[in-house]
Amino acid sequence: MKTRTALLFVLAGYTVITTGGLFKIMHWPSANMQLLIGATVQAVGLLALLGQVMRHHSLRALLDK
Repeated sequence: MKTRTALLFVLAGYTVITTGGLFKIMHWPSANMQLLIGATVQAVGLLALLGQVMRHHSLRALLDK
């Protein structure tokens, strides 16, 4: 997975978690499912990003990929 794709997964996870938090505060349905999906997407993105960081020795090489 490319670095940009991993960052996109992380940002998408943050967005879904924020929306799920709003749904939870407003007591709207499907808040728990949004929080679960957002956390899962974010975890996948962070694990992919961690793998990219472990493979590259410099920040420039990581960001160029």
